[in-house]
Amino acid sequence: MAPQSEKERQIAAAALRVFSRYGLKRATMNDIAEEAGVVRQTLYNVFANKDEVINGTLLLYTDTLRQKTQDAWKEAEDLPTKLDLLFEHYILASWDAVRATPDAADLESGGHAAVQRAMCLAGEELEAMICQLFTPDTDAIERNGHTLPDFASFVNAALMGLKYGVDDRATLVRHLATLKAMILLTTTS
Repeated sequence: MAPQSEKERQIAAAALRVFSRYGLKRATMNDIAEEAGVVRQTLYNVFANKDEVINGTLLLYTDTLRQKTQDAWKEAEDLPTKLDLLFEHYILASWDAVRATPDAADLESGGHAAVQRAMCLAGEELEAMICQLFTPDTDAIERNGHTLPDFASFVNAALMGLKYGVDDRATLVRHLATLKAMILLTTTS
C-alpha cells in the first residue's frame, strides 16, 4: 500500500529523488532525511529501515503513475484512447524516467528484496486496473477463447516484458502499437 500520511509521502518523494541521484546502494538514510527536511529520528519514526523506505518510495511512485492513468481515463471515451493513455502514463513515463536518471534503474530492477516486494504488489495492482479496463469487453474476450483475468494477466506480462526488455524508445513505442492492435482485435472480434 502506498504511503498514506503527508509525512510518509514527503519522505518517500524525497527518497525517490535521492535514489535517482545516488542509486539504492549508495543512498543513505542521512541523505534521505536531509532531502526530506527532517531529522533522522523522524525518518526512523516513519520508516523503520531503508527497506521500508524503498518499499514506500516504489509504492508511492507506482501509485502516482496509476492515479495519473486513471484520471486521464475519465476524459477518454474509447478503449484505443485508454490504451494510449495507459502506455503514455504508466509505461513510457517510467521508462523515460529510468533512462533519464541511470541510478534510478535500481528502483525497477529485481536485485533488492524490497524492490521485488514493491514491484510484485504494483504488478498486482496494475493487473487489477487492466482487468477493470477490459471488463466492458468481457464477452468479446471470452468469444476469442480467453477469460478476462487471464487476458489481463497476459497484457500486464507483455507490458512489463516490453518495459524492461526494450532498450530503445522508438522500438518500445512500435511494440506497444503492435500490442494495442492485438488487444483491439481480441476485444472487438
